[in-house]
Amino acid sequence: KFVVGHVKECVPHEDSDHLSITQTEVDNGEVLQIVCGAANIAQGQKVVVAKPGAVMPDGLIIWPGELRGVASYGMICSARELNIEDYEGPKGIMELPADTQVGSEFNF
Repeated sequence: KFVVGHVKECVPHEDSDHLSITQTEVDNGEVLQIVCGAANIAQGQKVVVAKPGAVMPDGLIIWPGELRGVASYGMICSARELNIEDYEGPKGIMELPADTQVGSEFNF
């Protein structure tokens, strides 16, 4: 339920000063709309996506929902949310190398 995603589109949420609405490819052309609050989210990034049904390390289960009236079908994850202590990238969502395979399982 944790996969590598590619942020195909990222636009500001109309009703928020910090949320973005992404269209994120997660596998073989499957694209999920995911609302993200990370300051470092941007189009073109490879990211870790928790798909619906994923269980986060803290026990939270990811389900489709809405954030400020916009549907969201997963979560783009930070190293902190995944309890990855040795991540040396920027604060916010984990930015994966550009050559990381979209749709591949992410193990942590």
